[in-house]
Amino acid sequence: MMLAPSTTVVLVVSPSLNAEGRKAYSTRGQLFDGTVDGRSIVKRSTTPFCDAARVLLGEGVDPATKIVMRHASSPHDALQSTIGVAAGLTVTDATADGKPRFVKWQRNRFRGEGNVCGDPLIRETDPTATLVPAAPERVTEAL
Repeated sequence: MMLAPSTTVVLVVSPSLNAEGRKAYSTRGQLFDGTVDGRSIVKRSTTPFCDAARVLLGEGVDPATKIVMRHASSPHDALQSTIGVAAGLTVTDATADGKPRFVKWQRNRFRGEGNVCGDPLIRETDPTATLVPAAPERVTEAL
């Protein structure tokens, strides 16, 4: 997905819903889904703005491209940055006052350790990492 830096990517976020149709939460907070031009970019994320920027950067979008986040129910921009800057950030609330703050994002191979974000989740449209051969047909033997 190649975009010119003058293009603005609009990320529209909405609350993720659980099986009962209520807002979904994790131990880190409320979960959100995000779309760009109707295409799902992130699912069930507590930091959809930063996670979406990492996905878009991974797809080859120019880091200088502007990204804005809007809530589905609002025409107003909630956050804005460039893809490159937003991709390098995550949010932590492990501050002395407990308020959320943007901090430098670090790739973390072991999810759940500290306050760093893991790799973005694989999307349903991504190809499989390995192909599983079809199971051989069973041959029943006559007794």
